[in-house]
Amino acid sequence: MSDLDQRVLQLEQRVAELEAELGQLRGTLLLVGDVQRYSRLRDLLAAGDLDAADRETARLLLDQLMDRDGDVSPESLERCPAAMLAIIDGLWQTSSEGRQGFAVQQRLYRELGGSRDTLIAQDTALFEQFTRRVAWPTVAGVGFALPEELTVPVAAALDEQGLAPPGHLPLRCWASDYGLKAANLLMARLIEVFAA
Repeated sequence: MSDLDQRVLQLEQRVAELEAELGQLRGTLLLVGDVQRYSRLRDLLAAGDLDAADRETARLLLDQLMDRDGDVSPESLERCPAAMLAIIDGLWQTSSEGRQGFAVQQRLYRELGGSRDTLIAQDTALFEQFTRRVAWPTVAGVGFALPEELTVPVAAALDEQGLAPPGHLPLRCWASDYGLKAANLLMARLIEVFAA
């Protein structure tokens, strides 16, 4: 291969890399125009209103995932936009000094031995172990359950400084009529988006 051919090949590779970067930047710029969507969550977190921030997080996800009939299917969780998850996670992590957020939750699940395989197998014991680790409320015989009147962070979970354990929040977005199946699909998506 001649020197000219090598240079042309290198240039073609660089053009392909730049096109990929440009595609990512376009996606990011589209989100900048959507800052208004996340400003309420940002403001609630900045004010320390974690209960309202948790409700807002669930609302943001539900609004994004609902179909025309107003339903959120477990399968829609598999398609949850990575950029949206990253923005919400960034807001939670920033406001909590890295203690809360989706990335923390998926990391804690994986530290317990969780993986896409355990999620496919719907390993209930592992998910229950995860819910205990993040101090989520459970109901005997049912597992993770979120009573409507519950406020977060769950008071019983707070330590001496009044802090919730790592990964405790966001919480409400995990509650679904589809139970463990939906939780497994959401966790699988988080692992896909945040696992290094």
